[in-house]
This record gives sequence, C-alpha cells and structure tokens, in this order.
Amino acid sequence: MLIHSDNAFNISPPHILLNEYVFFYNVVFPTPGMFVANYTLMPDACGTLSLTFNGRNIQAELWGASVTPTLLGTEPNKYHVMLLIQLSPYGLYQITHCHQGELADKRLLLENVDKRLFTSLCQAFETADNISGLFSMCDKILYSRMEHCIVSEALLSATRKISDNQGQILVSELAKKVGYSERQLNRLFLMQIGMNVKSYTRLVRFNYVLSNIQKSPYFFSELSQQAGYFDQPHFDKDFKAISGVTPQNYLKTMSDFYYDASEVSPMLSLRRDSI
Repeated sequence: MLIHSDNAFNISPPHILLNEYVFFYNVVFPTPGMFVANYTLMPDACGTLSLTFNGRNIQAELWGASVTPTLLGTEPNKYHVMLLIQLSPYGLYQITHCHQGELADKRLLLENVDKRLFTSLCQAFETADNISGLFSMCDKILYSRMEHCIVSEALLSATRKISDNQGQILVSELAKKVGYSERQLNRLFLMQIGMNVKSYTRLVRFNYVLSNIQKSPYFFSELSQQAGYFDQPHFDKDFKAISGVTPQNYLKTMSDFYYDASEVSPMLSLRRDSI
C-alpha cells in the first residue's frame, strides 16, 4: 500500500462526468480512538463502495442503499487506510446493473457481486502512489460503467421532483407527473434504488430535517412545519422511527452520528473551488 497523507480525511468530488452517479471519494487514515463505540451512519438511500487495508489484506465491500441507521462503532479504527466511494441513490444500479432491492441495507463482499469491478478497484487501491492518482484511477474505472445509461429517465425525473420538494410530495402526484402508474413507479424505485417511492421520499424528508438541524437548532415545532409534518408529535415519532433516537437526543449526541451534508459538503465545496 503506497498512498499516505497527513490528513485523516481526504475528500474529493469525482470527475464532472460522474456527478450524476458518484457523490464523492474519501480516503481515510483512522487513528486510535478516532471512531467512538456509538458511531452511527444515518440512512440516506445511497450505496457505497468500501475498500479497507488492515496492514495485511485488502477487503472490498459493497454497501447497498442505506434504509436504516448503521452502527459502525470502533470498527474503522482497526484499518490503516480506507477508500470510500459514496454513490448517488441510483449510482449503484448504474455501476453494477444489479436489482437494488436485493442489496438494500446489506454489506456484501464486492467480489461476490461484481468480480471485474472488485479486481479493478483493488488494483487501483494497492498500486496508486498518491491520493489524487487513486481518485483518477477510480474515475476511469467507474466511467467505464457509464457507456450505456441504464437508469430510467422516469426515475431521474422523479428523484429530482422529490428532491425539489424536500420529500413532500404524494406518490400519486409524482406518478402522474412522470406518466407512470404508482405500481410501475414503485417497481422502478425498488429495482434501481432499492426501496419503494414512499420510503425514498421519507428518507429525503428526513435528510432535509437533518440539514436544518445541523445549520441551526430551530425550535422543533417550526422545523416540523417546514418539513410538512402534521404536528410536532408526528415529527418526533417519524424522526425516531428512522434514526432510532428522538430529535432532542440527536442534538445531545450529534457527534455519535455521521451525516454527509454537514461533514462532507463544506469540504467538497472547497475542493471544487480549487479545481
């Protein structure tokens, strides 16, 4: 393993041609005690490709779309270096061509899902002599999977409408806008993202809530109204059902949770500005 860095986290956007499918790359050099016992990943409907090196072996995993919180705890502390490729909600489908409903919320050995991708990424991870070179190699490997776009235009349109509305849109209304029946649209989301439309919109709304909690601690009653909840009790119930904690406890223990918008977006903005 040749790559090294004085920074614990080394985050970069992908090549612009991959922006639709890859959110960012992150090379992490964990230090003892960096990750705490309660360290938890918040669900965001995205998939991840993870490569780790423990000083002896490289392990490559595919993480399906996250639907529930994932407790990592201190696991990352045992690795010397990690490469994390964070994908868009439909990025994993474009890259692997696999039915995403079979992958959601699962950690699988990449070799068992896509041997060719496993071999290419492991070779890049092992032979790259610097981080920027590794990112360039990943760009080339993943771009080779973009020759034919297999993600449905209807799904792309639907996810953009959901995002524009912060998840506050009825499935029936969305189906009409993209010209599909609700049943067809649910099948499409299950295959290409890994969950039905309602579950996806729920996670988009949840992440909208997280982004606002992170920006400034609004009164929860105001935030629940902005997020389209009937009242604060409904807001509290839904937040806990998705995250496992109440909004109040989340604020008290925020350092135990990982959330891309707060921890990655500022670094990506700086990185893009420098390119």
